[in-house]
Amino acid sequence: MEQTGSQRNHKYLWPLLCSHKPTLLVPSHPAGNEVPTVLQGTICAGFVDTANKVYLKTLKKGDVMICPIGLLHFQVNGGGSLATAIVSFSSPSPGLQILDYVLFANDLPSLLVEKTTFLDDAQVKKLKGVLGGTN
Repeated sequence: MEQTGSQRNHKYLWPLLCSHKPTLLVPSHPAGNEVPTVLQGTICAGFVDTANKVYLKTLKKGDVMICPIGLLHFQVNGGGSLATAIVSFSSPSPGLQILDYVLFANDLPSLLVEKTTFLDDAQVKKLKGVLGGTN
């Protein structure tokens, strides 16, 4: 039986494992929504819309949240034990931009980064050094 495009174009799944360590990654996916589903533990998840309004939710086992296409979002362990989630995307190629790397892991002149982030020269150069940026 041949599948139609809509039958072939289902959600795409990748496992996301959140450890008990407090880590925070702030990505966006310019070509797809992200939908985490918590399998165990607690995850604090949220995103920032284009009006800079923050949407924040504590997700527990069985909870789901939609991180809209292109918006900065995050997920971090919200409890004292291991948290596990399965993440699906609305596209086979959702893209990935991580805020820290967008700002500091490139050759964008430090002066421009300073003006757009309100960080001083020493802070920008330190972050560029850690993340592999130049200038």
